[in-house]
Parts: sequence; C-alpha cells; structure tokens
Amino acid sequence: MLCGVTEPPGLLASTGYLLSRIGSESRRHFVDALDEHEMTMAQYGVLMLLGELKTAPQRELGEAAGIDPRNLVPILDELEERGLLTRDVDAADRRRHAVKLSPRGRTLLGRLARAGARAEEDLLDPLSAAERRRLHALLMRLLP
Repeated sequence: MLCGVTEPPGLLASTGYLLSRIGSESRRHFVDALDEHEMTMAQYGVLMLLGELKTAPQRELGEAAGIDPRNLVPILDELEERGLLTRDVDAADRRRHAVKLSPRGRTLLGRLARAGARAEEDLLDPLSAAERRRLHALLMRLLP
C-alpha cells in the first residue's frame, strides 16, 4: 500500500518496480537508524570507508565515496568537529591531508553497524533464514 492506496497489479507484477520499492523502504529504515545518531548517509559512507581504509588522503576518500571534493569538505568538517575523525598533513606530500577515524569515530561506527543490522532485520523480518540467504545470493548475481 502506498499512501493508503493499493498499488495497481501492473506495478506489483514488475520486478523492477518491486526492487525500487524495496530499495526505498530499505533506505528509509536505514536513514531512520542513522537519524538516531544525527548522521547522514554521506557521513556514514565516509566513516565506513575510513573503517576499511584506516587512513586515506582526502582526495582519494572523496573519489572512493563518490563525493565531489566541494561537497566532501563540509562533511569532513562536521565529522571532525564532532571528534569522529582527524585530518593531518600527509607526511608523504604536505599539500595533501590524511584522514582517519578517531577512537570516538571507531566506537560510533560500531554502533552504526549494529543499528544498520537492526534496520535490515526489521526489513527482512517476514523472510526465513533460508529465504534471506537466497535473496542475498540472487541480489549478488544482479550486481554489475
């Protein structure tokens, strides 16, 4: 049901439409979980990348996150103000900044991962464990 209106059978027969609707619902669940921590998707993406990369030059971090450098700076400014990351001059090239998670950022990243897992659990609640594994396998096959 969408806004109190039953969706037309033609839409419900479309796999693309269903994937889009489930994607939107998944995003809504996850954004709600991030909101509890006053975090945006872009900020979370930066923290996730730093969690994997440990330290990254600011420019490469933006490229990996798919964030334009002009938009990355305010994101990093806010995360730094919140004590979640640090930016230091890169020892190899003083014109660059090396970005890394602070201990506080690493702790928050753990909390966000748990919140994300709960959001996913809520979304997938109607499925059995076997159905979840099958859905995951099918979605992995669809990735380019």
